[in-house]
Amino acid sequence: MTAGSHILIQNAAGALINATEGRLATRTVGDDSCLWRREDSHLVHVDGVLRLTLESLDAHEYTLALEDGGAVEGAPFLLLDGPRQTPSWHLKDLRKNGFTIVSHVMNDHAIKRLKAQISEVRSQHHAGESSHDGYLRIVDSLIWSAEVARAASHPVALWIMRQYMRTEEIQFCHQPVITTVKPADALRGTFPERGWHTDYPYHRGVFPEDSWPEQPVFGVQFNVCLDAFRADNAATQYLPGSHLRREIPPLEFNTGGTRMGHGQHAEVRQWLAPAGAGLIYDSRMWHRACHELNTSGRDRLAILNAVAPAYVRPMLNKSRLGKAFPGSPVACRLTEREREDMARLCCTPTRPTPPGMPQLNRRRSAPRFRRQSAV
Repeated sequence: MTAGSHILIQNAAGALINATEGRLATRTVGDDSCLWRREDSHLVHVDGVLRLTLESLDAHEYTLALEDGGAVEGAPFLLLDGPRQTPSWHLKDLRKNGFTIVSHVMNDHAIKRLKAQISEVRSQHHAGESSHDGYLRIVDSLIWSAEVARAASHPVALWIMRQYMRTEEIQFCHQPVITTVKPADALRGTFPERGWHTDYPYHRGVFPEDSWPEQPVFGVQFNVCLDAFRADNAATQYLPGSHLRREIPPLEFNTGGTRMGHGQHAEVRQWLAPAGAGLIYDSRMWHRACHELNTSGRDRLAILNAVAPAYVRPMLNKSRLGKAFPGSPVACRLTEREREDMARLCCTPTRPTPPGMPQLNRRRSAPRFRRQSAV
């Protein structure tokens, strides 16, 4: 377990053990009631009321017992690194700033396994790609990587996003996409124009008369950092507070090149986050992939997920993936909770628009200066 982190207890079905007023139960999402801390051979709930005795079955699995000796049902249990901050703290952070960074969505071992899989896929299917400048997208990982499915269905991230968009029913607007920002060569030292955009469904022509309501929020991005997002490896640029403007970036913001700290881009920042963290941000936030800033000499990898209420028409067709996932090798490796989450997020038809909500239009092709969108 990582020092300073909370612990999540996952049962054999993938649900989390929570406690409320001293009583144990299970949840499929991770709110504050699911957080524990380890004290030697015990797990102590964050409210300090309940203590569980921990007994190891092997290197990774455990049984649990109450202090009176009664066994906790649902074994074997896994102990997972939880976020350093509470889920409720992250929700407040997201509401205040339009983004939040959740630690430990993936651990180092899962990242190492996924990178090995990505390397193999890249060598087989993308061998002709240039090694520098720009980005590479890899799709269909949901049917060959359990690590992607587990990260995309992280229970704490799902709780935060549901609360922020004020709905329990959410879905992905496209399948999870693995993106590689390549080291800059010809782009190094340049200031490319364009790239500033908002994310789906906040695209031109989707909302009636391009009028975005203040609430509810109709989309968030959930990106998982396979490498640390740093200033020297092209961590995504964003304009703080721009989600509150409720409009797409104007043409002038996409001209002249982006020079952070100068002129119209004086307030531009970069999202910095450790490897394994989940970056959740409001889809209305103005942001830009800045490939020219990857001066690290190495690739920078991430998983991209676009998330919206289940009644928002997907940005891209997911039907092929939805048919392939249930019979894939990945599905049988997931827990019951993870399979159900992925089915809802990627394999379920769009729900009818609820009364009182705007009827969104099908997405149009974006103007050329807005197409660069890989982070």
